[in-house]
Amino acid sequence: MNSNHSLEKAIAAHTINTDTKNELPENSKEKNEQKNASTKSSEKKMAKNTSSKLSPEEIHQKRLAREAKRKARNDALIAKGLHPDYDENIEFIKRPMLSVLPSDATPPVGIPLTIMSYNMLAQSLIRRKMFPTSGNVLKWFVRSKLLSNEFIYYKPDIMCLQEVDYIQYQNFWKEKFSNWGYESQFYRNPTKNHGCCISWKKSVFQQGFVDRMLIDYDKEPSGDIEPRTTTKNIGIVLALKFQDSYKQKFAIDSKTTGIIIGTTHLFWHPFGTFERTRQTFVVLNKIKEFQKRINILNPDTKWYSFFCGDFNSQPFDTPYLSITSKPINYDSNKRMKTVIECSLSFKFSKKRDGDDGDDEEDGNIELSKDQPQSPVPSDYQATEEQYELCQRLQKVHNSLNMRAISLYSIGYGKVHPENANVHRDRGEPEISNWAHTWRGLLDYIFFIRSWDTTTDCTQIDDFDTFAKENDVLITKYLRLPPASEMTEHGQPHEKEYGSDHLSIMCEVYLK
Repeated sequence: MNSNHSLEKAIAAHTINTDTKNELPENSKEKNEQKNASTKSSEKKMAKNTSSKLSPEEIHQKRLAREAKRKARNDALIAKGLHPDYDENIEFIKRPMLSVLPSDATPPVGIPLTIMSYNMLAQSLIRRKMFPTSGNVLKWFVRSKLLSNEFIYYKPDIMCLQEVDYIQYQNFWKEKFSNWGYESQFYRNPTKNHGCCISWKKSVFQQGFVDRMLIDYDKEPSGDIEPRTTTKNIGIVLALKFQDSYKQKFAIDSKTTGIIIGTTHLFWHPFGTFERTRQTFVVLNKIKEFQKRINILNPDTKWYSFFCGDFNSQPFDTPYLSITSKPINYDSNKRMKTVIECSLSFKFSKKRDGDDGDDEEDGNIELSKDQPQSPVPSDYQATEEQYELCQRLQKVHNSLNMRAISLYSIGYGKVHPENANVHRDRGEPEISNWAHTWRGLLDYIFFIRSWDTTTDCTQIDDFDTFAKENDVLITKYLRLPPASEMTEHGQPHEKEYGSDHLSIMCEVYLK
């Protein structure tokens, strides 16, 4: 019994030990797995460290491979006519240049030139509440890439730009333009965060500019008519001379010397129609003054004058019609007469005379019950004083022997007839601005020429007659979509447009 009992105890003890050994491995397994994992990790690190210790020859080969890959990408972009800065991952709506000439037509005689005008939307003016549907594109690091791609893709010879941030110009655009082969000039009112810029290809025009004129509308009277309020709006005009090598490429034997090119951004206020109309007189008057100066200082030369920008006016408004439909008669159109006279009833705040920021940022600071409620009333009875002031401005415009011809107005119907002539028979496209709260046409490229003050130039110039009289043949237009093709949401927007405005551009041949 004792021996059996001892045997049983031994067996039992063995069984317990065995069971205990079978229970322990759960902890033991975890430890072993951790140990194995640690060992494998160490082995991987050792392998990685071993592989990272490349020889100088191997490092050199890797660098060469990376450079070859980068060069292949750049060469592919250059083959497409694009600068290597072009980012193929940044999408936007690419619009074609619509040709006036048949595809099999002989190339025109003359110096080709593409002119773009673009309100870029100043970053300093962006407020989320104004662009509630624009999302991530409002961030500068996103939008700057989209805008850059547009410039590189369209590659105009001259860019007339508005709402260019001073900080962004100094820290970003100036260097970018230079890298892309452009020179540039920037001007702003010192109290504003943004201004206007003209940028031109160095391969087309000689280095620097022949002359420059800066326009400060608040300091410029229109005859005996003073500014109604401080607007801080400006303009810039340059005289650019063609490179001889560029002219020789087209076998041009003429006195054609260069171009006078200007850009501006007129007063934005809804009740600013009278002041904008006064500012358009300043535009023509200053171009006349600049032309005279250029011709005196550069005798026996030939210059073509263009002026582009955001005029904050539609083709049926007095600012536009006062320079394109001469002699102008405000009484001939009820809407035109009503709007300009009503704008004189608006009382601008004296705060606008201060230096405390942009009007666009401050918004409409004059809102009150005593102000007119609509800038476009169905009817308005002007006071004698208001009527007299409008008649004086009309007289000032008609006394100036200069006029403007919108390039889109006279020929866009030839390439896109369903989107021309939508603004009361002026031949213009429907829209160039597609913001969240407002849509319409505000941007123009004008050819500026003399007018004898007696000839009836109230109608649109005939396309062929314009070419013959001015030695300027318009050959292509950058397509502008009608409103029916636009999205319900406003611009800017990722994969669409980089501004709430759309760029406009024409190709012309100068004989």
